[in-house]
Amino acid sequence: MNAEAWDQAAKQVNFNLEIDWSGLQNLVCPQARLLDFGCGYGRIGKQLIDNGFLNVVGVDSSFGMVLRGQGVCPTLPLIHSSERGLPFADDSFDAVVICAVLTTIAEKMERKRAIKEIMRVLKPGGIVHLSEFSAPEEKEFSSGFGVGMRYSRPSDYRNMFGEFVCLWDDVMDTWTIGGSPENNYRAFFKSPVNKGDHSGMW
Repeated sequence: MNAEAWDQAAKQVNFNLEIDWSGLQNLVCPQARLLDFGCGYGRIGKQLIDNGFLNVVGVDSSFGMVLRGQGVCPTLPLIHSSERGLPFADDSFDAVVICAVLTTIAEKMERKRAIKEIMRVLKPGGIVHLSEFSAPEEKEFSSGFGVGMRYSRPSDYRNMFGEFVCLWDDVMDTWTIGGSPENNYRAFFKSPVNKGDHSGMW
């Protein structure tokens, strides 16, 4: 299970993938309620606060990661949840940031469940910002930390958010935490104004 592997690596791993700050600040107001999905030790969440976002909450399935984050930034609300469903009510957030998270969910059905749950807690017309490692052809492997990984193609990521409107996406060069060159897929998606009922999908 990936959560257990991340618990083991929590004290030693330092993530490096970045998000599109200018795009996020153009699309999401500082007062918005913002979820850092798969927050790890709160690196992006802390940066969100430092960049002027006032209402940020992080959630992660690794207790070790959340514990580290609570020590580093005690004022940032980080929630540990090992359940498949997110511990939030429907339509709770104006925006969701996902940075290098789907990459670590190798099973496609688990990815689908995660995205459906993100859609449930996101308000109609809400924004999702995605920043993930990508590859020209999909590849699955185990990281040096023993975590199952899957790099997907940009078109695969767009298809995962097929119910959303893609506002902008791009692929750029980046580096893994191990120093290998890779691609970084970044995108902004907008939730449908009429989302329908997504309850019971879990």
